Amino acid sequence: MRSFIGIIIVILLFVACTRNKSVQVSGRIETGDTVVYFRVNDSLHKFRLDEKHYFSGKIALEKGTYARFFPYSIQVFLTPGEDLEISMNNVRNVSNSLQFKGTLSAINIYLKEQQNRYFAYDPNLYKLDEKDFVNRMRENVNTGIVLLEAKNLGEEFTKQERERIRYRVAEQAIHYPRSHVAFDTLYKPGVLYDNFVSEFDINNEDMLAFDCYQRFVLNYIYYKGQNFSMRRLVNYIRSNVRSVKVRDYLLSEVVYNYFQENGLKDADYLLAVCWNEVSDTSKMVKIKQLVDRWRKLSPGATAPNVSLQDGDGNALYLKDLRGKYLYISVWAFSYGEMDKEVRAEWEKLAEEYKDKNILFATFCMGPSQWLGQVKNLPGEHYVVNNTNAFYSRYMISVMPRYMLIDPEGRIVDVDAPKPSSSAKLLLRSVGL
Repeated sequence: MRSFIGIIIVILLFVACTRNKSVQVSGRIETGDTVVYFRVNDSLHKFRLDEKHYFSGKIALEKGTYARFFPYSIQVFLTPGEDLEISMNNVRNVSNSLQFKGTLSAINIYLKEQQNRYFAYDPNLYKLDEKDFVNRMRENVNTGIVLLEAKNLGEEFTKQERERIRYRVAEQAIHYPRSHVAFDTLYKPGVLYDNFVSEFDINNEDMLAFDCYQRFVLNYIYYKGQNFSMRRLVNYIRSNVRSVKVRDYLLSEVVYNYFQENGLKDADYLLAVCWNEVSDTSKMVKIKQLVDRWRKLSPGATAPNVSLQDGDGNALYLKDLRGKYLYISVWAFSYGEMDKEVRAEWEKLAEEYKDKNILFATFCMGPSQWLGQVKNLPGEHYVVNNTNAFYSRYMISVMPRYMLIDPEGRIVDVDAPKPSSSAKLLLRSVGL
């Protein structure tokens, strides 16, 4: 008998331990979706909705943690041994239709309220002078923590949420210098501001799972290194960020962003640093994929073909323009009018090379009506028919972009200098 009771106790303990290492999730999502999933840390947990739009299941957890509920990217908090029921029936009004039940409902209702509060835009925030802005940021931290602690949502959640409140405010604060210059063109960050943003820990590995922390530390590095060369910025990270995980994240992000906007300039050095320093192979795979895309645009490679339309509505392709060097200005009206100085240099360059084997062309990224904005510019004018494909194939993230293609349709430079003395040097280098 004692043996039997012992077995029962062991089984009950096993069941209790199993239950306490997973969270029960369920709900009804009446939005037309067939699948929902939770992103917990780096893992995805997928649940299929039945014919009545219900889902149910368990997610293994060691401790309470934040997660994202997709496809609506809703922030939730999950705790092992607890349960959360989610319901939603209006995709156009997620905030009002989203409901929580279960033992984790109070925490997640709080998160929903905070999400709405966080996205409430204050148009006057960045107008404040530096002292008032820093004071406002400190008040926001203190107010947020007081409101949190008044909810009595448990120490595990409260401890993590205190830090998340701080870094959500830090994320707002780090954008102040760039935003405030719109109201004070002479503004330079002072000691008060610098001391405030430097109070936040850039080596906090536990916070790296939070989007707000990632955005803060990345923009903090850009703020501290705003006048640095790329090599110096990378070395600043290596010298000042002790946490391996945070350093991995920052190095991979700044190098990826640099390659995305600048191509493979200084690529050998930056890649060598990443291979030696970044231990997360998934981050290196992401960088390598970007580098491989840029290498397809190396000098001598065939320029990717794209569909165009001329001012008369005639369809043609980039390859139809072969026979001359092609100096291209890629422009979109949404980026504003062409700079007057650049426009003057374009006209000057086109006049100087009018008898050379080169065609000056403007590629407009948008409706054909936009051609009227550039009709007085020297050269030919074309609308790019599939702008998304063009952006992707030519790795365009900022404009204007200038490119030089040779008479055989091979790339000379897909990130050529703007019309200037540097552009003349490039043209001379190919014999023009």
